Amino acid sequence: MQKKIEVWYLGHSGFAVGIGNKILIFDYYLDEGENHVRSLSSGVIETSEIKSKEVFVFASHRHPDHFNPIILSWKEHLPNARYFLSYDIPKKNHREWTRILKPNEIYQEDNPRIHTFKSTDEGIALLISVDGINIYHAGDLNWWHWNEETKAWNNDMAARFKREVSLIKNHPVDIAFLTADPRQESAELMGMSWFLNEVDVKIAFPMHFGDDYTIMERIKTISGENSSFNKVKPISRRGERFIINI
Repeated sequence: MQKKIEVWYLGHSGFAVGIGNKILIFDYYLDEGENHVRSLSSGVIETSEIKSKEVFVFASHRHPDHFNPIILSWKEHLPNARYFLSYDIPKKNHREWTRILKPNEIYQEDNPRIHTFKSTDEGIALLISVDGINIYHAGDLNWWHWNEETKAWNNDMAARFKREVSLIKNHPVDIAFLTADPRQESAELMGMSWFLNEVDVKIAFPMHFGDDYTIMERIKTISGENSSFNKVKPISRRGERFIINI
């Protein structure tokens, strides 16, 4: 029997995923919506909107475009919310109710089950199994290729990225949030392409593109040459809601 899943784009690498009475929030950092409207539909978490939900909050690493300490303040209004923070997030943000995650480990909670992978930058990537749905959030695990770096640096990055993906490829993924960073120029979709070709993914969303939505057109173009890109959902605005049946 298929499950109805809701996905909201919260900006940059931030997403909320609704499965039944559960909502999972990933890498939230932008806390002001357009026209100062506070709701999922504007890409902002307003605790009163989700207070009836079972809430899980994840932060993949310490970079300020992935982690905003304001998420900790939600606990006052969402006392049953569960928090999972990467090990590299400064200890001043640790609380007795935050679970600290290290790379390449499995955390067998009652629900969800969390499998972590080592980022090629800071922190971790997350593979989460909840209510029979497998969700992957890359964090900053990506094939970072920069023209200004040395060949040796780029080769090492490629090897480290491919090694982590090889650990993920045996796990089917229902929803994947994958880096598509226009700053990488001709390499902007290299990591996404490798991941989609190596891992069994049903649906993917681009992330880490800032406000440069032009990358959606390039994803659409490449899908004509690489059918795996047909799995990628284009995003048109912050707060956009997607309904998926899996």
